[in-house]
Amino acid sequence: MLFVLSLRAPATLLACAVSLLSFAAAPVLARHGHLSHAGHSIPSGAVQTQNRALASGNVVQAAYAFRGTRYVMGGTSRSGFDCSGFVRFILSATDGVDLPRTATEQYYHGTSVSEAQAQPGDLVFFKNTYKHGISHVGIYVGGGQFVHAANAHKGVRADSLNSSYYQAHFAGIRRVLPAQLRTAALR
Repeated sequence: MLFVLSLRAPATLLACAVSLLSFAAAPVLARHGHLSHAGHSIPSGAVQTQNRALASGNVVQAAYAFRGTRYVMGGTSRSGFDCSGFVRFILSATDGVDLPRTATEQYYHGTSVSEAQAQPGDLVFFKNTYKHGISHVGIYVGGGQFVHAANAHKGVRADSLNSSYYQAHFAGIRRVLPAQLRTAALR
């Protein structure tokens, strides 16, 4: 690669160089024990498991592979997710489904389905959790369970739709995956 240097914008040049080095070094770091991003270290075994799960195209497997990832408000990467960032990341990486960024915006995509019709890969929504209206989302994984970026104390985890808290805040289930992708989620 050839770079043309300019002395007029050293701060911009330094920022670009750091970004390029970070991007190029990530696979090396992952092979040597961890991937560090935003001050958070992810063991290489976890990264490899996550990458295999994402490559499988299985939404449920991918969601489970990220359990234990920390919660970060506004987070959209494996170094930390908020609820909608997690859902968007998993569906985009496994199936190429492009969802909006927030839970509220995601709620208006796809088709509404009843709890009895819920299938793995569907999205479950909750209201009035920390703000008025649609405020939380997770990925239904079957058996009355969903995986989500819960909060700063719990991170990404599986929970039951039947818990009293989630029943009290339940807002609905939306199907955003096309039929052929739902089949992959069932594998």
